[in-house]
Amino acid sequence: MKTSKNRSISLIFSEKHGGIDSFIDSITDPIVIFDAELNIKKLNKAARQFFPGKPVDKKCFATKHKFVSACKDCLIWQTLKTGHSICGEMLNFKTGDPILLKSYPMYNSQKKLTGVVLIGRNSSDVPIKWMR
Repeated sequence: MKTSKNRSISLIFSEKHGGIDSFIDSITDPIVIFDAELNIKKLNKAARQFFPGKPVDKKCFATKHKFVSACKDCLIWQTLKTGHSICGEMLNFKTGDPILLKSYPMYNSQKKLTGVVLIGRNSSDVPIKWMR
């Protein structure tokens, strides 16, 4: 049964079906994948609206905010420093609605922290019981 599941997962991510890019683009919440140096490595269609130009392989803070170093309260930096998931929020510049953010550490097979996945969720999508 495990082989069947692995084969199904491989089929979903295969180049024939658009690969991982097609998969993450189908998700309507913003997703950004960072390496350990805060460079944007991949982002989905929903996240592209937050980053001008071609942000891949550039530092997020330089691309988004035109800063020379990471923001003081940066979730990505905090996750890289602690190795733990961190929650936060920001305002959607188009709607003014808060976007709930959660960062997830990524580890390689040697259990070394190699990057962070940041996922956003528009607060209008969040059930009221989760709101503050």
